[in-house]
Amino acid sequence: MTEKTKAVILQAHKYGDNKLILNTFSEKFGRMSFSVVISQNKNRASVLPYCQPLFQNEIEYTGGNSEIKKVKSISPAFNYVSIPKSPAKMSVVMFLSECLLKTLTYSEGNSDLYGFLSTSLQLLDEESFKGRNFHLKFLMQLSKYIGFYPYNRFSKEDPCFDISKSRFCQDVRGSLHFIRPPYSEIFSKILDSDILTCEDIPLNGSERSFLLEKILDYYRYNFENFREIRSLDILQTVFHD
Repeated sequence: MTEKTKAVILQAHKYGDNKLILNTFSEKFGRMSFSVVISQNKNRASVLPYCQPLFQNEIEYTGGNSEIKKVKSISPAFNYVSIPKSPAKMSVVMFLSECLLKTLTYSEGNSDLYGFLSTSLQLLDEESFKGRNFHLKFLMQLSKYIGFYPYNRFSKEDPCFDISKSRFCQDVRGSLHFIRPPYSEIFSKILDSDILTCEDIPLNGSERSFLLEKILDYYRYNFENFREIRSLDILQTVFHD
């Protein structure tokens, strides 16, 4: 039986001479894997342009209960315009796809989470949107959907963020993972912003770099497999110098 779902590509890797294995996050069933044939026929359109990291597709497939479904057809659910031609935005996409691959591991549908991924990426694709702080806000907003969003906000009474407790505290003595002022206050502003207003938070390269490292520490504390992010160096070069 043939089924359809929308899916965001997290990773694609070659299998054999003429196939790709696609790791995706789908709207209906969460994590799904697909095999798709790469056509050798010059007269047939290639699927390769649709299989880039974080591209959004409509996938028709077969495979029943098999772990890897067979793609019958694949077409864009949304056509990116500015992302493919922007090295800066592509560095964000490569970085976030690696983060999502490590965190979105469950096989059940979550339409709210899928909607967040889809609409956020469409916003990143807008020509006028620079996206300098996009990855910071995206990761913190993602934490709301996967279960470890901070409980409270910065205040004079609770100025330090304890990563191990997911909350702002009066002090962090005894904690190995924390954010102190003034960065904790900026971190709180990121939490209170949306993706658009987060762009208005003034950050220089070193501040952006420090906050990203702390957000990654936050993820590492909550995910054992969240260690090395290979695309991080490229992102740091583009946005944090």
